[in-house]
This record gives sequence, structure tokens and C-alpha cells, in this order.
Amino acid sequence: MPGLPIAIVPHPVAKLLADEVAEIARDTVDEIIRLWHTEAEDLRAEFKEKQPPVKQRLRYKSMFEGNFSAPDAPESLNGPDDLEGVNRLFYSRGWTDGLPIIPPTPERYERMLGAADPREQLAMIEPRQGRATVAKVAINGVMAGCQPEHLPLLVAAARGMGNPALNLKALNTTTHPCTILALISGPVADDLDVNSTYNVMGQGSLANAAIGRALRSILLNIGGGTPGILDRATMGTPAKYSFCFAERVAESPWGETLAMERGFAAGQGTVTLCGVEGPHNVNDHYGKTAEEILMTIGGTMAQPGLNNSYLGGEIILVLGPEHAEIMAKDGFSKADIRDFLMENARIPAHALSEPQRTIMRQYVPERLLADGDDGAMIATSHDDILLVVAGGAGRHSAIIPSFGNTRAVTEVLV
Repeated sequence: MPGLPIAIVPHPVAKLLADEVAEIARDTVDEIIRLWHTEAEDLRAEFKEKQPPVKQRLRYKSMFEGNFSAPDAPESLNGPDDLEGVNRLFYSRGWTDGLPIIPPTPERYERMLGAADPREQLAMIEPRQGRATVAKVAINGVMAGCQPEHLPLLVAAARGMGNPALNLKALNTTTHPCTILALISGPVADDLDVNSTYNVMGQGSLANAAIGRALRSILLNIGGGTPGILDRATMGTPAKYSFCFAERVAESPWGETLAMERGFAAGQGTVTLCGVEGPHNVNDHYGKTAEEILMTIGGTMAQPGLNNSYLGGEIILVLGPEHAEIMAKDGFSKADIRDFLMENARIPAHALSEPQRTIMRQYVPERLLADGDDGAMIATSHDDILLVVAGGAGRHSAIIPSFGNTRAVTEVLV
């Protein structure tokens, strides 16, 4: 709760007797009552008097100013003037992903903000219902290492986080190891140098790493998704640090991006947000036909442990260019690929426990075949399969399962 006055209980230098503990408790209660009855402006003035000399401290932009949960939070805060010190401060307050951050000094903030309106409200970020303004998005972008030209994309993504279809409250609090994937489409991917080729979901690209990390910072600092507190992920995933990449439309034999399938023009820059797990690799170096490769892909998709198996929802297929080329040469359209997977991506009957069948009967009865005796389908409509082309050379593709109870949302950059 940023801005909340704190009564400090002195740490004992040795084991205390009962009457000594009682004395500390009485003093602390008196201090709590005093803080409770003191005006906020007077407390701020009192706080400033206790700060070290200005020459030892710097000002940093506060990402909590104007928060619903902290209406009196300051616009900026004092902090150490060295990189190690400010990182210790931000880490100790739970404002980082654990990696070093770029200190959000007013100068860096102003460069990131540019001519944008800092007061524009973009969304209320779940679960804390933090107000995502352009100012706060810019601050978190600075901390994540973003460049000023990344801000329009971050703004569009923050706006998308407020779309109810994404179901961000669940994504940001569930025990499931899910995160937000930012999929970039259109000319903006080249303009910002967002990687769409070799190691597309890995390290090495400033734009991919910093943009994805900034979105995590927004989920943490504005949305309140603090691990172990509101973010209750049992295992988590490395994808929570950063998950951002671009479609490789130049290598797509169908010449159409996911954004275009969703009704956006080829010249529009878009970001599609998906609530997903980390990627599951599909290795098929031996299949010579579309059907053979798609059988391997379908087998990777059809796993009983995925949320998609019993909650339904979308699942992303990222085709490597080599796999995509073989399918296109065999005359397969994107619709044909979806049809094949709907028919052939089956969870085998022996892999389904009776409790699994029971929960599937409750949530997705249409997926069970012959009441479960013949297994279950992983997808029942074209809407369940989001199809993307990305990556470098090599006979690999990837399956990215979703949280299940979520739908991808696409926002246009302005």
C-alpha cells in the first residue's frame, strides 16, 4: 500500500523480558494512533525532515501516483543515487521481477513519455484494479529497459489488458503457470526490430525482451500480481519474465497474419495479448507430408494435463517456416490445418482418468468421444486454434497452450 504511514517497532538488541515487550507495544500503539490522526500533508513534511541530505539522494518517478489503492501516493520519491542502491530499494519493495532495473529518473521518464498525455487512463489492471495511465506505463517501460519508440506498443498492450475477454484477474492470480504473450503483427514489427526469426521466443532481441518485461512490470506494479501474494502460481514459468515475439509474415506461404485473420489490415501495427503457458516444442524432422507433420503436432497438443483439455479455449500453433512450407505445398490452407487437427488431435482414452472425464463432462462434454471410451478432442472449432508462422530454419514448430478460460485480444497501435 504505497504512501501508507508506517509505525516502526524497534528491533531488540537482546532477548526481552515481558515488561519490556509490553513497554515497546504501548509505545507502538501510541505511534499508530498518532499517525492515524495526523494529516497526510503533515506526515509528508515530517518524512522529508528525516531524509538524508539531498546530495545523497535522487528523485524517481512513482508508478503509484493516482492509484486507486493509494490515492495519496506521491508523484515521485527519494532514493539512492547509485545503481546498486536503487535496485536494492526497488527489489526490497517488491517492484521488480528480480532482475536489475533501469532507475526511472525524471529525465528518463520524460524521454520515454515524449509528447504523450501522461494522464490518459488506459485500463484498470486486475487484480488490484490499479489505474494504468500513460505515465505509469512509461515508468514501467523505463524500468524494463524499453526505448521511447516502444511506448505506443506498451500503451496498446495496457489498453488490451482491460478487455474482459482476456480475463486478466484469473491470469494474474491463478495457480496455473500462465503469462501474457504479446504477439506483434504488421510493419511495426520491423520498425521496432521485434524478432520473428531464429530464437524467436528466446534471448537476444532488445525489443522482444524489454517489451515483454515491461508488460510483466505493469502486471506486477499496477495490477498487483506479486508472487505468493496475489500471483499464486504454483510453479510459474520462465515466460513470466518476458514473452513477446512477432509473426514472420514474409515466410508465411499463406501471406496472412493472425491479426489479418482477426479483421485488421496488413498495414496496421497490432499487438495481440494471449493468456498462455510457455511454449511446447514440436520436433518433426521425418514427416514428408502435411498429414505426417500434423499428426506429430496433434500429438503434442493433445495432453490431458493442459487446461485446454478440460476448460476448452484457445491453443496457439506456431509453425516454423519449413513445416509451413511443406503443408502449403501439399495444398493445405489454414482452414485445412485446423480441420485436420480438430479431427486428429485426440487425447487417448488410456490417458484420461475417471476424474478427468468427469470434469470434461461438466465443462466440455462435446470433446469426449463415445462418452470418453475413445478419448477426447482437444479442439472443436476453428476458433480454438490460433495459427501463426514464426521462427528460423529447422524442422520445429511450437504449441502454446492457454489458460483455457481466456480469449486473445488485439489492439491497434496509434
